[in-house]
Amino acid sequence: MQKFGTSVVKGGRRILRNFKPYAKTTSKNTLYNEMDYLVTSSSKGVQIEFIFGNAEDYWQFVDKGVQGAGSDNRRGRGSPFRFKDKMPPRKAIDRWVVTKPLKAARKNGKFTSRKSLVFAIQKTIFERGLATTKFFTRPLETQIDKYADKIANALVEDALEKLK
Repeated sequence: MQKFGTSVVKGGRRILRNFKPYAKTTSKNTLYNEMDYLVTSSSKGVQIEFIFGNAEDYWQFVDKGVQGAGSDNRRGRGSPFRFKDKMPPRKAIDRWVVTKPLKAARKNGKFTSRKSLVFAIQKTIFERGLATTKFFTRPLETQIDKYADKIANALVEDALEKLK
């Protein structure tokens, strides 16, 4: 189970590292840094739990994507999540803009204020949605296929040991 958990987390981090806009590395990459797993055992068996730390409330949106509200909603197709009448939270986007190494936006030689930049990103996300990354789903399914026989054999051995 330890190898299974490690493989899923490594695969998820690899996808996040290669998928824009999550690819830019900063000290605040909460989802990337805090993705982990916990294996617990009891008399009933072994359990694995995947933990996302402070990203617990939004990791599913990154994994499954979000359909946009506009006619140009290319991203997030097939996602169970959708923008309808509420835009994404401005506060979260503002924090993201501050922590990401974004170059100052210019238009006609003038800098765009951070407030305007945040609104533009918020509106774009609302209209187009968020792309599906499957950073967790894909490695989980791959590793389940890979480790299914090993886990089943381990369960049989444990059951036989208990019967003895």
